[in-house]
Amino acid sequence: MISIPVAIVAGIGRAARNGILIKGGEFLETSAKISAVAVDKTGTLTEGRPRLTDVVVLDPALERTEVLRWAAAAEAGSEHPLARPILETAQAEGAGPQGVPGTVTPVPGKGIVSEVDGRLVGNPPLLEQYGIAEAAAEATRTAQDLAADGKTPMIVAVDQTVIGVVAVADQIRQDAPEMVARLHRAGVEKVVMLTGDTRLVAEAIGKATGIDEIHASLLPEDKLDAVTQLQRQGHTIAMVGDGVNDAPALATANIGVAMGAAGSAVAVETADIALMGDNLLKLPEAIGLAKRTVSVMRQNIAIALITVVLLLAGVFAGGVTMSIGMLVHEASVLVVIANAMRLLRNTPGSTAMPKSERTTPQAAEQVSA
Repeated sequence: MISIPVAIVAGIGRAARNGILIKGGEFLETSAKISAVAVDKTGTLTEGRPRLTDVVVLDPALERTEVLRWAAAAEAGSEHPLARPILETAQAEGAGPQGVPGTVTPVPGKGIVSEVDGRLVGNPPLLEQYGIAEAAAEATRTAQDLAADGKTPMIVAVDQTVIGVVAVADQIRQDAPEMVARLHRAGVEKVVMLTGDTRLVAEAIGKATGIDEIHASLLPEDKLDAVTQLQRQGHTIAMVGDGVNDAPALATANIGVAMGAAGSAVAVETADIALMGDNLLKLPEAIGLAKRTVSVMRQNIAIALITVVLLLAGVFAGGVTMSIGMLVHEASVLVVIANAMRLLRNTPGSTAMPKSERTTPQAAEQVSA
C-alpha cells in the first residue's frame, strides 16, 4: 500500500529541506505523539558561550585583579566549560595565571580544588569539607544573590580564607521563550529543564523562558533518571541536548533531538532527530510537521479504503469491469500521491534553509548512520 510510504517520504523530505534531519519514518510517527519535552540548559536554552560577569572582592587586603588571578590559577588546569571565560578575562586584564598550572582535583557537583604555588585554591561549596563554612557566610549570601540573577557563582578560597566570588553567565537564546510557547501550541503538555546548574540559576532561566518544570543540580545519570520518571508518568518524551553528558538521556527518551550545528558528534549520533540549524524554533516545527504527516497518512488510508469499498460494491452490482476498476484504482493512487505531496509545500511558521546552510552529504550520512 503506497498511501503510508509516500506520506512518510514527503514528510522526511520536507523536514530535510527545513534543516531537520529525521532518521526514519518510525521517529517521524513517534514525534507526532510527543506530550513532554525535556531540554538541557547549557548550549540548548542558552547560547553555550558563557562569559565572566562579576568579580566580588571579599578580602579587604586584596584587589579585584588578585581575586581574578587566584580564580584563574585554580581553573588553569580544569577542562570544565566555565573555566574558559575566567581564563580569557584574566588574560585580557593582565591577571592570568603564572607558571605551571596546578594539579586540579574536581569534586563532582561541588567544585574544584587546585594546588598553586604550594597553596590550596578552590571554588567550593566544599566549604564545610574544608572547615571554612562559617567564614564563608558572606560569600554564600553573595553567591545566592548572583544565582538569583541567572548567573553561576563560584566562591574562591585560598587555604582557609575566602577571598571573593566570581560569576559566569550564559546568555539565554532569543528564541527560547518562543520555542516553549510554540511547543505548548503544538500540543506538548509539559516542557522540562534538566541542568547540572544550581536550583537558583535554573529557576531564573526557567522563569525567563516559561519552562513548566525544573530539575537542577543533575549529574548525567540524574538526567537519565528524570527522563525515565517522565516516561513512567505516561509521557512520550523528546529529549533535546547538545553535549556528551546528554547522550544517555537522548538514547533513553522516545525521541532524542540533537542541536546538530553546535552539538557534539556523540549527541548527533545518539539522537533520532538533528536540528542542523542552530535554531530552537525548528523543534516545534518538527513536531507540527510530524502531526501533519500522520494526518495525511490517515487521509490516504481512508482514500484507499473508500476506493476499494466502492470498487467491490460496483463489481457485485455488475457495473464495474476490470478495465474501469484498474482506471479507478490508478486514479486513487494519483490522488494519494498528490495528497502526500502537499507536505512538501511551505506552511505558516516553517522556513526552508538557505542553500548555503543546507546539510552536506557528509553530515546527512553521519546522522543517518
